Amino acid sequence: MSTIRKLKRLAKSLSILELIERYEKTRVADVVDALDRYGFHDEVLVSSEIRPLYSGIKLAGSALTVKALRTKEKMPSMSPDEYEKFAEGWYEKRANYDCFLRIAGPGDVIVVDVDGYVDVGFWGSMVALVAKQKGVRGIVLDGGCRDSLEIQQIGFPVFCRGKGRTEVIGRVELDHNCVNIPVVVGGVTINPRDIVVGDDDGVVVVPGKVAAKVLERAERQLNLDREAQKPYLARMGLSL
Repeated sequence: MSTIRKLKRLAKSLSILELIERYEKTRVADVVDALDRYGFHDEVLVSSEIRPLYSGIKLAGSALTVKALRTKEKMPSMSPDEYEKFAEGWYEKRANYDCFLRIAGPGDVIVVDVDGYVDVGFWGSMVALVAKQKGVRGIVLDGGCRDSLEIQQIGFPVFCRGKGRTEVIGRVELDHNCVNIPVVVGGVTINPRDIVVGDDDGVVVVPGKVAAKVLERAERQLNLDREAQKPYLARMGLSL
């Protein structure tokens, strides 16, 4: 059977969750090496400024893209009680996370462009719990994340540009028209359903149309590396 026919059969036979689970067993380095061999080079490498929130993260999933918008008007002056009502209305009408969480599910990686507003804590422990319960694999955030320690304790994978502290109230807006559209995160254009892979080395994006054949090549790269490492690991009593 020709290589092309084998790849077509692989693409048809793999469910998206099977594809993702296999990607999760590879390393970002393997995926990058595979992409190089298919003509995808630096344009798929998310900026190294988008870093894992904590070490040891492994992430692979199908991109659910979100474009947040920086609020243009100035925050009005108000009392604490007025602020509570203002905040409730903001989350209900102007930054309702349900616009993307309602369609998020197993195998998804949420990918968010926060319109350059790095200091905003767009992602926190509460929304991480909601996403994890829905089977979301993680988030890649061109913006800030808060509740860092709690998110690590929850075990929710986060790659972000920085650690924000604030709420989104009066700062960032969301609506359903900004979901599942092409977004630019870390200098890379990411389309809905592209495959996103991340580990301690960073994040890489696999265009959906080549995901199956890149996976097969990445697994081959990993296996070749493991075979070459075997005698060294054995002599030193190490394992990977």
